[in-house]
Amino acid sequence: MREAWPSPATGTTLTQGMLRADESLEVVSASDRLGCFGDGIEADALSLSWGQRLSVAVSDVRLRLVV
Repeated sequence: MREAWPSPATGTTLTQGMLRADESLEVVSASDRLGCFGDGIEADALSLSWGQRLSVAVSDVRLRLVV
């Protein structure tokens, strides 16, 4: 999980991190449009509006990319 830069508006200073299998993270949008994506591809991003929450956790199933 990362934010592209520290945010003086929200006070965010942590810009990256990792979750262990037993951890989860809740993100609350403090902007009109927050783009959330896990693979670096913005075309399939989720868009959150002000006050919406997103919960992120490690899946029991591993994604396997076939090229």
